[in-house]
Parts: sequence; C-alpha cells; structure tokens
Amino acid sequence: MCQEAVHGAYRLAFSRDLVVAFWITGQGGGEYHIVLPQEKPATVGDGVPPQYDLGFALELDFLRRLDRGELNALTAMGQARSSDPTPLVSRPGPQFNALPDAALLLRRLSFHFWNRDWPETVRFGDGTTREVHGGNATVFYYDNELRSAWYQLKGGMHINADPTLQKNNYPQMVIVTRGRFRGRFDGQDRLLNEGDTVLIPAGMASEFLADADQYGEFVWLGFGPGA
Repeated sequence: MCQEAVHGAYRLAFSRDLVVAFWITGQGGGEYHIVLPQEKPATVGDGVPPQYDLGFALELDFLRRLDRGELNALTAMGQARSSDPTPLVSRPGPQFNALPDAALLLRRLSFHFWNRDWPETVRFGDGTTREVHGGNATVFYYDNELRSAWYQLKGGMHINADPTLQKNNYPQMVIVTRGRFRGRFDGQDRLLNEGDTVLIPAGMASEFLADADQYGEFVWLGFGPGA
C-alpha cells in the first residue's frame, strides 16, 4: 500500500482519517481494521469499528495471493454481472456510500490500497487473470471515463457470448498484441491479427472468439462519458 496515493484519492471526498475494515475467513483469519491518518503512519487494530469507511471480505489464502502480487485488487473484484461471485468483496460503510461519486472513489481506493509499488505497477500475463466475460482478464485501472484491461483468449473462449453483455454506451478500443482470433461486430465476423487496433463505437455489439486452434491477447480500453 502506498499511503500517499490512498490519501491523494481520498482527499477528493473529504479530509480526515480513513478507516479500512477486513473480514478474513479461513484458519488464522478474523476481523481487523487499519486507520490511515493524514500525516502519520497507519495503525492496525483488532475488530471492525461501527464507523468505518471501506471494508473488504476475503479468504486468508487469497489475501496471501494479493500480498504476493499474483493478482491485483481490481481484477479480483471484476464482474460481468453484479451477482457474479468474486474472491475480493468490497463492503463500503454507510458514510462512504453517501459520498458523491462513491463508485468511482471505491475503484480508486481499491487500486491504491492494495498496490505496493511506487510508481504503481500492474502486472499481467499468465497467472494474473480471472475469467470475466468469458475470457481471461487482468484489470489495469478504472477511473472517471476510463476503463482498461488486458485479455487473453485461449482456444474455445468466447467473450461476450451473452447478448446482454455485448453493447456498451461508450466507445471501446481493442489493441491486438498477440495471435489471431475472431471479432464479431453487430453480428458480422472479422479476423483480427496481431497489430490490429479496432475502435468500436458506443452501442455497437461486440464479441471475441477463439477457435480451437487460435490464441489471442489484446488490450481493452473503454473511454468517454458512461465509462
């Protein structure tokens, strides 16, 4: 955790100590909290206070994976639908949910709180992903009018197979960095190869498919109002 980066994001809401709570399951787990003052080092305490700002629920084994940097927090929290289970569950406090742009602040704080590097670094590749939307994904960063991730498509994978997930109300850009696979745009198939960059207008249906003998990697960007 970079305490300076956490407070930099939090000051956008208000200026006071930040209290982060933890519910850790598994042998050796428990309930804890961290207080991050504005100018002093962070302190750790037992239990969860009634007034906390942001909380996280996770298993102890997964906490160790986060600590080793094998998976970043935004990837661990990634969902295609709000009902999808995740290994890292955010639990914002009542005061936090009442803040303007609480969802945006949650993304920023989750990224900064769990990232130890300065400048902050996101690693991607085999072993850093979760399956989201039908492909292996590593989330880079989400902010105001910006979403970014890396996707890996192995043979047989189909991103956005569900018609309800195929359209976004903001433009997208797909930058193919390795391999070849099919893109399907408003139902029309097109072969995508390493070195291709595709700009997908807002409202256009998009899918990405790898046949059994295909493999691909791409950087995904969503941007503009609504992202």
